[in-house]
Amino acid sequence: MATYSERILKGGRLVVWQRFARFRAAAEAIRRHAGPGQPEKLLDIGAADGIGLPFLKPLAREMLSVNYYEEHSQEFRAAHPDDAVLTADARALPLPDASFDVCTSFEALNCVPSRGDRIQCLAEIQRVLKPGGLFVCSVPIEVGYPALIKYVARVCTGKQTRGIDFPVALKHWLYRFFDIEKYDHGCHAGFHVYRFMDDVRAKFDIVQTRVIPIPVLFPMNLLITARRR
Repeated sequence: MATYSERILKGGRLVVWQRFARFRAAAEAIRRHAGPGQPEKLLDIGAADGIGLPFLKPLAREMLSVNYYEEHSQEFRAAHPDDAVLTADARALPLPDASFDVCTSFEALNCVPSRGDRIQCLAEIQRVLKPGGLFVCSVPIEVGYPALIKYVARVCTGKQTRGIDFPVALKHWLYRFFDIEKYDHGCHAGFHVYRFMDDVRAKFDIVQTRVIPIPVLFPMNLLITARRR
């Protein structure tokens, strides 16, 4: 079976380009906002097989990757045998309080089954970050006109996402008139990025937001940079 990175690479140049754009933007945000000197410890939640490791590892002296699925951790160990990975639930991280300077997550928290569970993940991230620590995450923009752009992109690349079809994409576009959160069982369908920002804001001070990869034309994802209070 193909690894996560292999599946991404098979998605075509558009998929690879927008995926790596998130890592580059996150690395820039960490360098800009993490403060003077290199951060001591970085935690990456939802690392898969380590596809983002080349971008993230140089940012800190020590890095720990976390996966929810053990098979992803096995792929990670096969690809990066000298790097640390842990299989754990982000709703209950088996890590000490205030033990990391930076926490990153890319298109992982939207896959958590419900908004309440995501809030619990945010509470755990807040707990394991040091005061003033940086939280940088990327989540999909699945509301407004980007919902239709992404639906067309999925059709063109042959990448269909569970629960997303044309009628559902239309409701995501017109999210002000439909309760899209009734589709929210994890992944993309029903994910309300603005509600997620409200949940982040309740626990962190948002430093910066940035649309990835290109605003207006390809507003695929939102990169949020926030600081633990």
